[in-house]
Amino acid sequence: MKFLVLVPDGVAIRNFFCSRFVDLLLSEGEVLVWHALPEPSVAPHRQRWGDSVRWEILPGFREGLPERVLRQAKMYAQLYWNYDRDDSDAVLKFLRPSGRLVNRALTFSARNLGRICGSERGVVWLDRRHARATVGADYFGTFETFLEHEQPDIVFCTHQRISRAVPAMLAARSLGIPTATFIYSWDNLPKGRMAVHADYFLVWSEFMKEELLRYHPEVTAERVHVVGTPQFEHYFDTELLKPRDEFIRSLGLDPSRPVVCFSGDDTATSPHDPLYLADLARALRKLPERERPQILFRRCPVDTSNRYQSVLEEFPEITISDPLWLSQQNGDWTQAIPTREDIALLANVVNHCDLVINVGSTMAMDFAVFDKPGIYLAYDHPSANGGWSVKDTYRLPHLRPVHELQPVYWAYSATELGTLIDHALSHAEEKGEARRAWLEKQIMHPLDQASTRCHQALRRIVAPDLPR
Repeated sequence: MKFLVLVPDGVAIRNFFCSRFVDLLLSEGEVLVWHALPEPSVAPHRQRWGDSVRWEILPGFREGLPERVLRQAKMYAQLYWNYDRDDSDAVLKFLRPSGRLVNRALTFSARNLGRICGSERGVVWLDRRHARATVGADYFGTFETFLEHEQPDIVFCTHQRISRAVPAMLAARSLGIPTATFIYSWDNLPKGRMAVHADYFLVWSEFMKEELLRYHPEVTAERVHVVGTPQFEHYFDTELLKPRDEFIRSLGLDPSRPVVCFSGDDTATSPHDPLYLADLARALRKLPERERPQILFRRCPVDTSNRYQSVLEEFPEITISDPLWLSQQNGDWTQAIPTREDIALLANVVNHCDLVINVGSTMAMDFAVFDKPGIYLAYDHPSANGGWSVKDTYRLPHLRPVHELQPVYWAYSATELGTLIDHALSHAEEKGEARRAWLEKQIMHPLDQASTRCHQALRRIVAPDLPR
């Protein structure tokens, strides 16, 4: 078999190149990586597999105005189609146009077209129009020519939301090559139609499969494979984990005292994170020093801004553990590339910290893997400006299971942070059953077998008659 792995951006590196996934594909045949990554991020993986894996650059192209408008319009159409059921106004608040006048004008056009086509039939029509516009573009032939020459048995896209993957996937379809894509994150499906059009879809859970079939009625259940996600596999690699005392001391912290991890979001998702971090530091300063929890701050991998600087200067007791990612541009997830070194760092942070606190992040899920408590900050900071509200964040549809199962604690004011943290640390087992139920709902188990299931799914797509 010949597997072509399409990597349109860097974030999927963690799932598919820092796990066993490529090794499993190599056990079955040939692997070709068609990627849009800078060479420094590719080099460690070239060294890991040597000549066993071929690497080819994904052609660059300039997305035409029709393709761009139609791609954005189908996202808006899904939001308007599910407006009341999904509280889509909360999602739309995060999609306000910005940048130059031409960008705002295009977004305005896409939003209006999406509003007009905001129905089940409308979103499917826009999907088809988007595909047709891409196939008719000048750059499309370059992708067809490459695939005609390579003749892979399957094209697997590692991230379904990235527009750079669209012509490659459509070219494969035009040549009769099966295509599959992975739904990258737990919040992706409710946020609007995916850019990538694929024959098959790999999802985290039965719950996500139901979501995909609801939002994409043109997709049949047989085209959806439940595989889990490799992003949690690393927590089961005991070779990555250091003894707690050794790791905590390496950060300059006291192993005899609890450690609270403040996990930052990107600037768009949570613009007031520095204010929340300051609230946390003030709350813990009020506790007796001998048993006072320590703060370990891990910023969002794409947040390379200096927005925390004044808080870190005011509270020097905050210890920093920055992600070891390669970030090309602040706030741009498509230009952020994980490293194997950061996977080891994150595994130790999650395993050895005692609690995580943030605004609605998946890091609470990471901590739940180790049966550790999490706190979601659920108040608007009184000194914050702007139209952002944390209440909109918690109305997003992907957080419904959190409201239903209550696997985390909720901090509704800065004044209760100290008491809430003390309670969560003293009763770490209190929400254990809810945490386990949350993980089982969101991610297929066992968690450490996701790469195997991804490989098996691609294998079944290519050769359904082969024994499993």
